[in-house]
Amino acid sequence: MSDIPLFPLNVVLMPGSPLPLHIFEERYKQMVNECLESGAEFGMVLADESGTRSVGCTATIVELVERYEDGRLVILVEGSRRFKLNEIMTGKPYYVGDIEYIEEGPEEDVSPLAEECVTLLERVVEAATEGSVDIEIEPPYRNLSFTIAGRIEFDLDTRQQILELTTERERLVKVRELLTEVAERLEREQQAREKAQKNGHLRGDWNPKPTEDA
Repeated sequence: MSDIPLFPLNVVLMPGSPLPLHIFEERYKQMVNECLESGAEFGMVLADESGTRSVGCTATIVELVERYEDGRLVILVEGSRRFKLNEIMTGKPYYVGDIEYIEEGPEEDVSPLAEECVTLLERVVEAATEGSVDIEIEPPYRNLSFTIAGRIEFDLDTRQQILELTTERERLVKVRELLTEVAERLEREQQAREKAQKNGHLRGDWNPKPTEDA
């Protein structure tokens, strides 16, 4: 078990995913400055009207983007290690968490499932933006689920559920289910738009008679 500075926020940070943060509260300005000085991580946990979740992810500060004259900070963090939050302590101006890091489940070959998820992600991106996505699929695929979940704006509860699943296979199965739903919905909407555009164009040989006054 370990103690770590804690930043409860209405966001779910995924391992390996970047996240920009605007720090303006005094207690969190102090926390971030201490982390910058020591090179330490801090923990992020989802906190909303339903309460503070018990599983979070540590944040590594990868860049101090801007420091304003009033002390506000813009930083870029990257998710690192998942943890279970045992207790929230209040001995400092900011929260401190008593945590234990979550070990990944047994490593197994998830190549077919990983490739299927990337194909679905490409369908989603193409339907949404008509662009393409470039994700390299390389063994052991341990964080592919987090990479995909970090790119797609699933709702917070869904992202939290993915964060809490203990094996990459479980996470990829969930991601495949979600991506299938999103891809099919976006493709239906795309087809509907294309159909509406075609229906809106008049044929060149259509020459109606003028309407006569009654």
